[in-house]
Amino acid sequence: MAVEVCADRECDQIISAYAQYVSDSGAIPMLIPSIEKADNIEALLNMADGVVLIGGKDYNPKFYYEEPHPETSLERLRPEFDIMFGKAVLKKQLPVLGICAGCQLLNIVSGGKLIQHLPNAEEAHKNGKTHSAKIIKDGFFARAIGGKVGDEISVNSFHHQALNPDYIGEGFIISATAFDGSVEAIELLSERMVLGVQFHPERMNNFGLQFFTLLKQEAEKFKLSKE
Repeated sequence: MAVEVCADRECDQIISAYAQYVSDSGAIPMLIPSIEKADNIEALLNMADGVVLIGGKDYNPKFYYEEPHPETSLERLRPEFDIMFGKAVLKKQLPVLGICAGCQLLNIVSGGKLIQHLPNAEEAHKNGKTHSAKIIKDGFFARAIGGKVGDEISVNSFHHQALNPDYIGEGFIISATAFDGSVEAIELLSERMVLGVQFHPERMNNFGLQFFTLLKQEAEKFKLSKE
């Protein structure tokens, strides 16, 4: 969930499409509020078999030791929770699907950095524009769309920042790139699904649900491994 200001007060909110796609995959959505307590996070993750890290506003570049770019928004509320939560999710070894800012969060908490503003953001990456993305490594991204290395798909785009390909988080690889070479997907080099995508599958009617379905399948495997 994301923290916003509603009627002059902070509130946790989520675009319902995220929960709907989790439900449509056959899983049960559970919303986690942005309470910055390690014990709360641990207890809630103990009840989860998989995690979706949703999109949202920019992360403060202080988390990857940079000064803000003029185009970087510092309006995200309670970003420290996101960092705590992201680190806890990776430590817990849960299956993960990170979407847009959720993909960026995976990179940040594993030691990576972002490009704070793409030079072609306005004409190519913001406001739902579509562009091609190419699979460059086999893995969970390819499995989700039933593709192989070299295949291209069309994805939506709602971002002005992107993962810095020179600073990808520890243990992660780039598995898909956009038409301009910017990072479209990363995943952990592991049998466990930890996949981040820069686009919004919950806003896609063609193959978007497949990412949530794959997460549900991997969450079932994780649940069985705990029994």
